[in-house]
Amino acid sequence: MNRILIKNGYVWFQNKFVKQDILIVNTKITRLAKRINDEKAKIIDANGLHVLPGLVDVHVHLREPGYEYKETIKTGTMSAAAGGYTTICCMPNTKPIIDNLSTLNNLKKLIKQKAIVNILPYASITKQEKGQALVNIPSLAKHCFAFSDDGVGIASSDLMFKAMQQCKKVNKVIVAHCEDISQKNSNAKESKEVERNLKLASKTKCQLHICHVSTHESINLIKKAKAQKVNVSCEVTPHHLLLNKNNVINQGTYKMNPPLANPKDQQVLKKALADGTIDMIVTDHAPHADKEKNTTYEKSLNGIVGLETAFSLIYTHFVKTKAISFSRMINLMSLNPCKIFKIKSHQIILNNTANITIMDLNTKWAINNNEFKSKGKSTPFNHHNVFSKAKYTIVNGQIV
Repeated sequence: MNRILIKNGYVWFQNKFVKQDILIVNTKITRLAKRINDEKAKIIDANGLHVLPGLVDVHVHLREPGYEYKETIKTGTMSAAAGGYTTICCMPNTKPIIDNLSTLNNLKKLIKQKAIVNILPYASITKQEKGQALVNIPSLAKHCFAFSDDGVGIASSDLMFKAMQQCKKVNKVIVAHCEDISQKNSNAKESKEVERNLKLASKTKCQLHICHVSTHESINLIKKAKAQKVNVSCEVTPHHLLLNKNNVINQGTYKMNPPLANPKDQQVLKKALADGTIDMIVTDHAPHADKEKNTTYEKSLNGIVGLETAFSLIYTHFVKTKAISFSRMINLMSLNPCKIFKIKSHQIILNNTANITIMDLNTKWAINNNEFKSKGKSTPFNHHNVFSKAKYTIVNGQIV
């Protein structure tokens, strides 16, 4: 029987920090009290540390199967655990693409064998992500997390409408990448895709989630849609919050899609983070091999890694500066993703599954990509000084 006793920590409980102990037996939180003694339990002394609901990221690329030279399920989940994440959701643009029950079941077998954190896999919306024919949404719905043609905007309004109709029937979320692949590395058409998808969601009543919002036009459209009771949520990445196109230099570490936008967009994103328009922070963790990123901006592939740095960057630049509250951060990085996507809550409450992160908020460190657990090393935040570090990550009652 697995028994873990977390003692002396500041526990995030009922929207505030409370000094108390936590007893975990097997997978469950079985006791919360001021002082607990258990001679049979493994003791974690959390004195001076903060005990939080495990972090959740609904937008991660693990690359396996097919691109294991970039990342594997093992290295990707090691990276997640190092950053304090207990649940991540992996996009379907692997090789083969996750567009049928056979490839999805094969991926689930790999996850069971190799993952050290919870992984919820996506399925694609269209076959081979080509935007021409829908996958069998009813057959996949019970077995996948949500549906997304990752990195590819679906050009056909009619096809997206049909996808939303089907997802509505099976109570699944459409996760939309509002990108126009004909516009090379541009934010120009993001808001047009957002606007179209919001209209379709309004008509079909399908739950819609907008990926990595980057422009003020998109934020304004989402805010308006929410006021009109459209069932929509959205996410933002740390890099779009902390950088803009004026920060870009001729290096692959600054190449991502959507690209960094202008300072006005960045300021609107920050405001939307604070006022509740943005529902969650994701990493869009997108590892590539060194040869694919350690080059010029033009030659580089899109994407950077983020699982090991996201919490520290947001805590340092938004919570410590009082731009947002700690409560808001916990909602953005753990509780909201669970609520919106109907994932089992990671709250630290009696009888809940123990998905817990123990952070040292006072540790100051310099980001060093050579120390990443991920195979991907590309980050524009290398050597950046930040506060907070995950000391323990507990997944389903196990220290990982």
